[in-house]
Amino acid sequence: MNQDHLKAVGLLQDPGSQNTINNLLDAVNSGIIILDKHENMVFFNSRARKLLGIEKGQLGNRHISQIFMPDDRKILVPNILSASRNAGEFEGEFLLRRMPNSSFMALFSCHYWKQGSDAIYIITFNDISALKKVERMLEQSERMVYLGRMLDDISHQIRNPVLAIGGFSRRLLKTRLEKPEYVNVILDESRRLEMLLDVLTEFIQLPKPRFSAESSEKIWEISTRLAREITAQFDVELRTKGPEKIPGSLVITDTILFRRALEPVVVNACEVFLESDRKPVVTLKFSAPLNRAGGMQIEISDLGPGIRPPLLSRIFHPFFSTKTGHLGMGLTFTRQIMEELGGSVETASSVNQGTTVTMRLPGDRRRPIRTTPLEETAQGAPDMEPSD
Repeated sequence: MNQDHLKAVGLLQDPGSQNTINNLLDAVNSGIIILDKHENMVFFNSRARKLLGIEKGQLGNRHISQIFMPDDRKILVPNILSASRNAGEFEGEFLLRRMPNSSFMALFSCHYWKQGSDAIYIITFNDISALKKVERMLEQSERMVYLGRMLDDISHQIRNPVLAIGGFSRRLLKTRLEKPEYVNVILDESRRLEMLLDVLTEFIQLPKPRFSAESSEKIWEISTRLAREITAQFDVELRTKGPEKIPGSLVITDTILFRRALEPVVVNACEVFLESDRKPVVTLKFSAPLNRAGGMQIEISDLGPGIRPPLLSRIFHPFFSTKTGHLGMGLTFTRQIMEELGGSVETASSVNQGTTVTMRLPGDRRRPIRTTPLEETAQGAPDMEPSD
């Protein structure tokens, strides 16, 4: 900070304290910028430089408008400064530039301090981009809850007429009809609607995860047991791949919901052989840990005909299916559950080479400062950053 600026506003009585003041301001975990009375930037603390992506000395003695987006410089910046002079302070959320070609949403405060004929503006700001993202997610979540309730109500309203149509169609089939096949069509479609309503109701009423800490060994046992049950029903060979000794790395999950997510993946892998002359083999591959916090990964692979690229991006969409008589909700359940478990699911496929679905579950997502003694941290290795 320029010594003359500090003296002018009484911040510096002893010139030797300049470094102390600079160091104190650098220690603050908020961006701090000081403007002179001409609204030029005369000081940035280290946090401000980091948030703005500028080097030491860059933008010095430039007007404060330089850190705003071009569209905001003509009206917004003068209004902020004017409001600060009139009320002593001003606060708001604004988009600021991050060098060289980026931007971020900031909680921005401007304080006006006048002493005699001299004055300064003290600006503090923080990056709230992550908070704004959470806000948008909450808004979307609220809309989804509303849509879920509405869909539940619609389901109840539709179910009774569908049941009545199905019931009377069955009665009609017991009478002499000239075209009984017409009634059969009505009956088949009513059954399909009933099945659709059942699946929608199940999706809407999916329970929230009840998380617990499990070993990857236990999750692997659950997965292989379920896969054996399903492949046996389809007369498909199951192969497993993994280390001889499964590591007991930590996995945070809900085992019941994970089984529900895994089931349609294994079923789909088996069903690809129903209309194929390829050798019916499904492979489960285990990997753990994913990182120092634990976690695990399971790959479910088949040697089927694969999925064409235009269709691959749609397989998790509701009601998308290439199979006759299927509603196409199985993998939608899988994706929804894996997201709620804090994990992920991805698919890779090549035509005539098969498909692989990769499911990942997280480990302990607590920061090392909560789980590792400080002595161990000081000796090396886990740092203090979040594990995910």
